[in-house]
Amino acid sequence: MKRLNLLEKYLKDNNHQSIDEKLERFELYFDALTQWNEKFNLTTITDINEAQIKHFIDSLLGNEYINDCDYICDIGCGAGFPSIPLAIVNPDKNFTLVDSVNKKITFINHIKELLCLDNITAIHSRAEDFAKQNFEKFDCCIARALAQMPTLAEYALPLIKPQGKFVAYKGINYKEELENSKKILTLLNSQIYSVSELNLTKDEKRYLIIVKKLRNCSKKYPRNANKPRTQPIIG
Repeated sequence: MKRLNLLEKYLKDNNHQSIDEKLERFELYFDALTQWNEKFNLTTITDINEAQIKHFIDSLLGNEYINDCDYICDIGCGAGFPSIPLAIVNPDKNFTLVDSVNKKITFINHIKELLCLDNITAIHSRAEDFAKQNFEKFDCCIARALAQMPTLAEYALPLIKPQGKFVAYKGINYKEELENSKKILTLLNSQIYSVSELNLTKDEKRYLIIVKKLRNCSKKYPRNANKPRTQPIIG
């Protein structure tokens, strides 16, 4: 039995191609993650079965929602979730990974070289600074386990082209976050397009929030000085 048997089944069930090649990259990724984690505390999940479900498979749940996107930005990428698993299975798409913690970007660059992932670029930057410099550049933004929706929306939506989308990975309390996001979504000329409930395990669900950007937004967003996080626009 292969070490990544749960991931292998998921890839087969979802009709992925070149599965052995992809599994080899995921194995290298897992081994590097556990080795670096001993020094840099990148994740609390180090059990191989738990990592397959809560890191790899969880990340891939968003795959179908980026099918029509070529240039994708992962805000607050951390140790590379969800963007590196998505980049492994989508060699034709370009992923830009942004994080304010330099050790995480150093790890991402190591993974890029180790896995020969020519379709990723890692940027050390605060989300609001990066958004100012790359206003409406991307087809899609993705984010997982970074912040509440009002903050996430202000970080991500200024990066997205009109008619682009934002894919937010959320847990069971997503409804309250959506209620609190109405004002910022209106200010950024965007709206909730769909909410998908997906089974991560038999006991755990993942909710993918898809936000559609309808037209250009003001360049005054995101606000400076960490205000999206410390003073989120709620209502």
